[in-house]
Amino acid sequence: MQPTNLSEVVELLARQQREKQAAEMAEAQNKLITLSYDKAAAYTTVIVFGGYAGFFAIWQLSKEHLSKGQALWAALLVLLSLLAFVLFEVIKMIVVTRSIFKRAAVLRLPEVQGNPERLLAELNALNDVQNVGLRAFMVFWVITLIVAVGGALIGAAILGFAFISGLAR
Repeated sequence: MQPTNLSEVVELLARQQREKQAAEMAEAQNKLITLSYDKAAAYTTVIVFGGYAGFFAIWQLSKEHLSKGQALWAALLVLLSLLAFVLFEVIKMIVVTRSIFKRAAVLRLPEVQGNPERLLAELNALNDVQNVGLRAFMVFWVITLIVAVGGALIGAAILGFAFISGLAR
């Protein structure tokens, strides 16, 4: 339907502007989510590979100075560290993927694509729901961090002790 008077033209232009704003906001949200996830995943991968590679390098240098007990404890602690980290990463992948899919579903809703106020309301409602789950996830993260980092550090300390003991002999 074509506008027939000035007020209808103004209303049409305002609606088109709202639709454009909603589309731009949806696009910006999608880019932000993707970029944040990619950067976080890349950073974590570099840090973890570096840490475990360092552990195994020290293991190779100190293995002849390790007692059987030291070797078994170091291996057990690093195994627990690796298991905690891998389990956390798998659960994080599931949580992040579900979050992305839910946000994408909101952004595809026809009723929000042309209405920035509705889009913001839907995204805020989604954020409120996801923030409840985020609190539980943060507790899980702290526990995983303690197990993963603690196990790796104590295992590395055992290897470091054996390495230093070997140097002292």
